[in-house]
Amino acid sequence: MLPSRIFVALRLVLGNSRGRNLKAGRAILRLDHSFVVEEIMSKEDRMDTWQERWSQGKTGWQLPDLNFALENHASKLLPKPERRILVPLCGKSVDVEWLYREGHTVVGIEGIEQAIVEFFSEHNLPYSTEQLTWAKVFKTEDDRLKMYCCDIFKMDIENLGKFDSIWDRGSLVAIYEEDRERYAKVIKALLAPDFHYMINATQYTPHEGFSGPPRNIPTALVEKLFGDVCELQVLEERTRSKEAVAHWGLDDFVEAVLLLTPQS
Repeated sequence: MLPSRIFVALRLVLGNSRGRNLKAGRAILRLDHSFVVEEIMSKEDRMDTWQERWSQGKTGWQLPDLNFALENHASKLLPKPERRILVPLCGKSVDVEWLYREGHTVVGIEGIEQAIVEFFSEHNLPYSTEQLTWAKVFKTEDDRLKMYCCDIFKMDIENLGKFDSIWDRGSLVAIYEEDRERYAKVIKALLAPDFHYMINATQYTPHEGFSGPPRNIPTALVEKLFGDVCELQVLEERTRSKEAVAHWGLDDFVEAVLLLTPQS
């Protein structure tokens, strides 16, 4: 017979006998026999969370200047001119506009329409829209910059085609842990034969009070996700001071710039 605390945990997961609706979750039995109930957010809940942040202006991850990794290592990400580059979960990043001005063909993927509209408005870029079955597309007059408003896991990969370069500044670090393998599968399906994939990975020691986003993305995790098709090189590691991440309650924080290229 199961201990009574197991039934309590299951009731927390499934809802109580009075029919009260609770968010879905899972009960995890620790080695010390204590229980933790971990909420599993639906895709709708996740999108609502990001939409709420944008609506309230809580978008501290949107930097006003070009990302340091792109500034320092653009030649590694873009070894040739006029590359076709993907920026997943791009928000309204100024990196996108910079890549476009550099003469590349840029495709952004973003789930929140407000972010895309603000991007074009803030950079004074005229655009048109097109409604596809799986996305709403915002594109410049020269067709060299497109932003797809859609769920990154519901993209028409065949329609998007392959990319010479992928700049992953705020995407992998935002993906939920349970979605990482699926995310890696999507990214790998979009890589051109001679690809250059650069990741700005945040690395720290998580604790109960903070586990992201940005999430902890150790180099070993990237190797696990992409090592079957990629070789990995650490281009730079930048350590932030403890004071800079005190609001997260962290003792350590490193931004690693990782370059993934085809296996030789």
